[in-house]
Amino acid sequence: MLSLINWRLKVTINDGRAFIGQMLAFDRHMNLVLADCEEFRRVRPKKKPGESEAGPEQEMKRALGLVILRGETVVSLSVEGPPPVQDEDKKNAVRATLIPASFFRDTISLSFFFSLFLV
Repeated sequence: MLSLINWRLKVTINDGRAFIGQMLAFDRHMNLVLADCEEFRRVRPKKKPGESEAGPEQEMKRALGLVILRGETVVSLSVEGPPPVQDEDKKNAVRATLIPASFFRDTISLSFFFSLFLV
């Protein structure tokens, strides 16, 4: 399960609903945290009086965002897609935030600092 962190997963629960989202975390009880999650469920239209059968089953989609699923309800997991790719701007922003403030002294010029990230 650890290798699936950040992967896009489809999780089916015991009431038939399916959730598709990026897995951020899990625990020993199989509780899952999904980001950018969407819920899919099948809905049968109600039968009107005088009709022999109801219309065709429809699939409803709903955007949920951040979701925590209880592990007890999880029936199946399947991979929908790989982790999202980080573009260069995000990588550089992360690198810039990881440099400690003590690194920036008067003796270091800004051109030297920016040359570190242009490699």
